[in-house]
Amino acid sequence: MDQNIKLEDIWKVELEILDEIDRVCTENGLRYSLAYGTLLGAVRHKGFIPWDDDIDIMMPREDYEKFKTIWRNSPPNGFILQDETVEDDSVNNFTKIRKDHTTFLQFDFERTRSIHKGFFVDIFPADRQASGRLNRKIQKVEFLLSLLYNRGYPSGKPGAMGIIDKTLLMITPKCAYRKLSVWFGKRGRRWNHLKNNHIIFPATPVSCNKLYPAGLFDDLHRIEFQGKEYEAVKDYDGYLSVAYRDYKTLPPENKRVWTHHPILVDFNRNYEEITEEEKHISQLYFG
Repeated sequence: MDQNIKLEDIWKVELEILDEIDRVCTENGLRYSLAYGTLLGAVRHKGFIPWDDDIDIMMPREDYEKFKTIWRNSPPNGFILQDETVEDDSVNNFTKIRKDHTTFLQFDFERTRSIHKGFFVDIFPADRQASGRLNRKIQKVEFLLSLLYNRGYPSGKPGAMGIIDKTLLMITPKCAYRKLSVWFGKRGRRWNHLKNNHIIFPATPVSCNKLYPAGLFDDLHRIEFQGKEYEAVKDYDGYLSVAYRDYKTLPPENKRVWTHHPILVDFNRNYEEITEEEKHISQLYFG
């Protein structure tokens, strides 16, 4: 197994996944957009941010659910849809599309999880913020509880929040975690029919607080990314200004580094197909 890993090698595999997602969405009239650092890279670099190693996209909730149904009914060969409804060990409330017969192990704790561990593209569903101050507080609590029970372990936050997390998990039977996560998630989405409300992406506690323009997905266009074209919101300024504030300013040079180093990469085998000796190689060399 070659441990001399180059970012360009990782980008190539991730683009294969993105191409397949783009094909399915285009053939079925589904809306999606490049998101987060991927959209920033497209706007600023016409491709990956030179020190970034992942691809993120976003979809309106209705298109997101249709996409998952279409994918499951006719799964593309060589790719795997992964979310909390498919794999009990998944700790995310968004979807990953993985490439089969590859390995991209990010964290040591993933070794013991049954989830597929291949290269991936993240898909984040967009929901609508609740109407009214009280409802917004209730909605945030519902999303936080959905995240907590989906994750299955405390947030690690200090103070009262950390104590509440631990207490809720301790008094709730583990067999009920998944059902509660799904239930609270659905509760938090009951304002999705209000198309004039702000858009939120409740994938993390922090992202629950960020409000994006209501018409974010109303106008899409193709944008250049790594010499190809993919869907993106035309109001990229409105989106990136919320996501990153001053996104036009490059970070200091000492911050322009690859920060998401995986601990195990294989371009041809699933994690289960790798020998035990290779699984515990502790040093990867990144070019």
